[in-house]
Amino acid sequence: MFCYSYPSATADIGWIFGKDGNNIKIIMRRQAALSLFLGVLTSSSCFIFSVAAQVPATSRQSSIDSEAQAASWFKAHYSQPAALRAFVQRMPKGGDIHSHLSGAVYAEHYLEWAATDGYCVNPQAGTLVEPKACSQDSSYFPASELFNRTSVYDSLINRWSTRNLQFAGKSGHDQFFEAFAGFGTISDSATRRDDMVASVANRAASQHITYLELMLTVQGSEVRQLGREVGWNQDLQKMHELLLARGLTKLVTIGSQQIAQLESEVTKTLGCGTPSAQPGCTVTVRYLQQTTRTKSPVEVFAQLAYAFALASSSKQVVGINLVAPEDNPIALRDYTLQMQMLQFLKRQYPNVKVSLHAGELTLGLVPTEHLRFHIRQAVEVAQASRIGHGVDILFEERPFELMKQMQQRGVLVEICLTSNEVILNVKGDNHPFREYWKAGVPMTLASDDEGISRIDLSNEYLLAATRYGLGYQDLKRLARNSLEYSFAPGNSLWKSPEFKTMVGACASDTPGKTSISAECSAFLRQSDRARIQWQLESEFAQFESLQNWL
Repeated sequence: MFCYSYPSATADIGWIFGKDGNNIKIIMRRQAALSLFLGVLTSSSCFIFSVAAQVPATSRQSSIDSEAQAASWFKAHYSQPAALRAFVQRMPKGGDIHSHLSGAVYAEHYLEWAATDGYCVNPQAGTLVEPKACSQDSSYFPASELFNRTSVYDSLINRWSTRNLQFAGKSGHDQFFEAFAGFGTISDSATRRDDMVASVANRAASQHITYLELMLTVQGSEVRQLGREVGWNQDLQKMHELLLARGLTKLVTIGSQQIAQLESEVTKTLGCGTPSAQPGCTVTVRYLQQTTRTKSPVEVFAQLAYAFALASSSKQVVGINLVAPEDNPIALRDYTLQMQMLQFLKRQYPNVKVSLHAGELTLGLVPTEHLRFHIRQAVEVAQASRIGHGVDILFEERPFELMKQMQQRGVLVEICLTSNEVILNVKGDNHPFREYWKAGVPMTLASDDEGISRIDLSNEYLLAATRYGLGYQDLKRLARNSLEYSFAPGNSLWKSPEFKTMVGACASDTPGKTSISAECSAFLRQSDRARIQWQLESEFAQFESLQNWL
């Protein structure tokens, strides 16, 4: 396996590194009008980080000046959204750490795969038909003909996304969540999962995103079946022991193998290590095992127990999440019970990271009593390190006390502006963005479901800037937070989340330069988190030196 560097426009040399046993060897040296990266391979992943030299204070002052120039340009063009869009698209954004794999894929890709894989279309229902059932009705036609039947093609895209939402005849909430069922026959199958990851990774690379945490479900039906066989027990300890005794450990082993196989297939699909390597090869991809919160208690507990065990055994699975509509009647009924399940399992697996969809609710969607405690229980009971959405924070009991607690604990909020607008009709000053910001709660921007929402992460940066008056340095903080609070293992590059001083090992090094001290190099090799943070800082240095940001 090889790792290609994809540098930017300021340096003149790039290297391609490969791994031979435990030795890193230079496979090829190439000229490039791009920035210099050092690619290091481990047995399981491709590590890329920019290299820097020890430089005098004058160079550091130059870096400060470059940042100021970029900030000044951003401010001067604030009344030109199209220009700002070009700026934020080119701007390094670190990571997207709240992204559902199936919803991140655009409908066009699903239709392309349906055509290739022999699916048919039921034109009356506007649904896909699996290949084995294509002969059941003479009105079905091959999905490969969709490209000549544009009206049906367009209707499927509209059904599988929030495109043309004003003509959908239903709320954004319903249109959004119903979209998943349309492409589910493809997305739920493992046969196209590598293509799905490759598609999302390539889009991330095109936006200068270098880290992804993708939510997916591995072996969901098998684990839920095991839970049903074991049966519900109010004693969570006993139920956990029964799950382990009845085969949960074996399922975890299989799941770890499937994740490892997926990584191998994604590498092959992207052509990583070949002359035709796609841009997605530069993106570090990790996964969050998700649990569906709308199932019976025993099925939810089995899924959560599996997720914690999988995250503790697979290097690629860096955490867990709880998904599906928070306003679903089962999700509402069992919310506190599910938080207690998480509390129990967090005690069994204290090193497993937890991110939770919590507070993805608003007035009118549910009875007001359900707006009062979800985020608090996610933080205090389930011990979540991150909160997804957190929209109803100001309806919580003692919301400012809760935000202070989140700030002190370092509980990050994953802000998904487009998703909140479409699903909840919450935007602008009705969104708690400003309150989180003023309270000092860590925040980052995330896409949620790029494909269904028909957006990308760059759009979210543009929205945050224009809606809430953010400057370039504010956007940099949001980008840095995406990595500082990611679940990537290892120590941070920074002494504190204020991002003022790097740790001692790299304090004398400057990202973006052409060499790096041995001490800093050793530190980066030992920490995935620091490595991707160093990469982001190098990309910031390169970006800020452009002078022309369009």
